[in-house]
Amino acid sequence: MKHVARQWRLLASGLFLMLIFRALPGLEEAEARAASVSLVQGEAVYYQGYSTHYYYIDGVLGYCLEPGKTPPSDGSYDSQVIDNSELLSKAMYYVYGGPGYETHMKPALPEAWRSEANVYCLSHCVLSYVYDNLSGDSDAFIGLNEEMKNQVIQCAAWIRAWPAIPAPDISFSGTEFKSWFDREGKQQRTDEITCIGDADNSITIPLPEGVWLVNATKGTKKSGKVQVMGGDRFYLSADAGTLNGERYESGALYGSRRQAWRTLVIRPGSNGQNIGGGSLITVETAPASLAVTWLPRPELDTDKQADKTGKSYKLGDIVTYTIEVTQRIQGAVAKNVVISDTILTEGVKLQKNSVVLLDAQQRAVSDAMITVEGNTYTIRSGESLEFLQSVERGEKFFVEYQIAITDASVIGREIENEVIVRADNADEVRDREIVKVEEPETPKEPEEPEEVPKEEEPEIEEPEEEPAPKPAVKAEAVKTGDEENLMVLILLLILSCTAITACGKIARKTK
Repeated sequence: MKHVARQWRLLASGLFLMLIFRALPGLEEAEARAASVSLVQGEAVYYQGYSTHYYYIDGVLGYCLEPGKTPPSDGSYDSQVIDNSELLSKAMYYVYGGPGYETHMKPALPEAWRSEANVYCLSHCVLSYVYDNLSGDSDAFIGLNEEMKNQVIQCAAWIRAWPAIPAPDISFSGTEFKSWFDREGKQQRTDEITCIGDADNSITIPLPEGVWLVNATKGTKKSGKVQVMGGDRFYLSADAGTLNGERYESGALYGSRRQAWRTLVIRPGSNGQNIGGGSLITVETAPASLAVTWLPRPELDTDKQADKTGKSYKLGDIVTYTIEVTQRIQGAVAKNVVISDTILTEGVKLQKNSVVLLDAQQRAVSDAMITVEGNTYTIRSGESLEFLQSVERGEKFFVEYQIAITDASVIGREIENEVIVRADNADEVRDREIVKVEEPETPKEPEEPEEVPKEEEPEIEEPEEEPAPKPAVKAEAVKTGDEENLMVLILLLILSCTAITACGKIARKTK
């Protein structure tokens, strides 16, 4: 009796002796190696005028499965392994002494059935009913009143509805993940991962500092060593500005259940009771693992230009500068970009109200934080543009501002200024722009115009004097008898003489 009582206390505390097998690579091989086992009959237990006995198979609690037959004697017997997919194995897992009793059956039972003797007898009847394929004529009901019979049937129905026997294997829906930038969540994160395993099995993931596990199934967010159950959906996340260029590897992970459930049945002979029992055995399982490649480290780039080609200015001119800021690593994100620009030459004045930050579409960023001190300004991008992704995504900043050339001390010199761009997770970059101020031209004395030499007028030869005409000899008038004809002839003579004189003058000029 003392021996039986000690065994009972061990079973009630949920501790079971393990069946040890040499070089067990997995559950399938263990099942194929069913061997001879030791059977010991314990003390009797009574219920409603009938009795059964505690049985121990290699020291682990067992049950009579056939109440109508003769109990077997102690000894060694060959055993048969029952597949876990069978209802008998599932019932062994959830009845008294099985791993599922405390979590499922015990809370469901009325208080009167929870005493040690009562629950053992009830479990004996439930297993006998299941072994008889849930027959209404099962020997499990011999001597039972209606209340106990209904309780046996109810328990069998519960067992059928409860989860399948947990397997020790556990894994993830993937092993390699790349993080991506979640702008809405202001974080980098992986895709959703599913823990593949039984709901009663779990795995603990050790997370480095700064990494969170967001359990979408449970609605929780935890860091450190985080447990996920079989069937949970989750993802890993981190601040977008941390862990850039790094990789996380979990190493080999194993489920909380490193043991598999195994049901044995002993068949002593045609007239003897078949005895069944279940136990947890240690098996080797494949490890699970997770690896995450975080966002690459960003690289900033800046280009600064003045507005005039040739970069030559005069005293009193206004110089307009344009600065382009980009992030050139694809997939990377620069966090909290800060742009600072300083005029390094005296004699010019930064136009305070001219400084403006523009987005990629050349629209003013309304929440940009701009501060000006003397000839230095600083721009923080503000919440709406807190992150700068790669230029391939069309993201960039523009800065425009003006300076006035106000002092003669810069005449003939160069005006130099330097822009510095930095971010929380990127090295700073610099760019300088130099423009030259021209010296004013000295006005020259007006020169007297040179005398233009006069062109010599060609000499015109005077016409030679013609000899005086000899006195004309008066001709005798010819009487024609027509005075009008005579007058015509005289006129023609005068015209002919005039023409001859003119021709003579022309001839002398062109000689």
